[in-house]
Amino acid sequence: MEPLKHSESVIALGKRLVEELGMEPGVDTLGRWMAHYIAELIRKAEETDDPDIRSESQEKCCETILKLWEHRAVLPRGARPLANLEGVLQAIENLRSQRAPWSLFSTEEAERIGGPWIWFAKVVEDIGLRMCRIAVLTAIAEASLGKEKRWLQEHKEMLSEEEIKIIQTLDSWLSEEMLWQTKQDQMSVGDLEPDERTRRVLEEIQASIEQIKSSFELLRNRV
Repeated sequence: MEPLKHSESVIALGKRLVEELGMEPGVDTLGRWMAHYIAELIRKAEETDDPDIRSESQEKCCETILKLWEHRAVLPRGARPLANLEGVLQAIENLRSQRAPWSLFSTEEAERIGGPWIWFAKVVEDIGLRMCRIAVLTAIAEASLGKEKRWLQEHKEMLSEEEIKIIQTLDSWLSEEMLWQTKQDQMSVGDLEPDERTRRVLEEIQASIEQIKSSFELLRNRV
């Protein structure tokens, strides 16, 4: 990155950190002091007319911002990328780590094995995974993904490859169209307004539960 462009990018990052640290209600005295200190360094770097002083101030400002950014994992919630998604990411990781040996029946396997119990297991698994997927997508939508995307849009060059990949992947998931059981139209969870999203997700889960109940009644009548 060219020196001038690098300085501009780092100072822009510093302004974002000052903004987030200043807005976060849980920031402690040290955090507020850091925000004030960085803001003062940025002011000196931008307001002086002396080119030598400006260059020196920019260098000190950028060095301070980068040192703080290296330790972003311990910054308050609003001042670190992916903070709003920590719970969601942990849930996804937990789900991925659970590999029960009897899970994930294919339709072909269910047909080959046969029997009412296997078909009930297949139905419950399919519907359960669908409800789980919808619930996780809704959690992503409600965890301020738009705020996380702002890190990507404005400070991509300052993020790690892992941070970039996570934000892009979650955004891609949230943009996938779904065929809702309760509606004929296709729409992604991310495209729905909050109130409409809550209503439709609850309706979808309710319809899924009713489908499991119906499958259970069939099972009970056959065994």
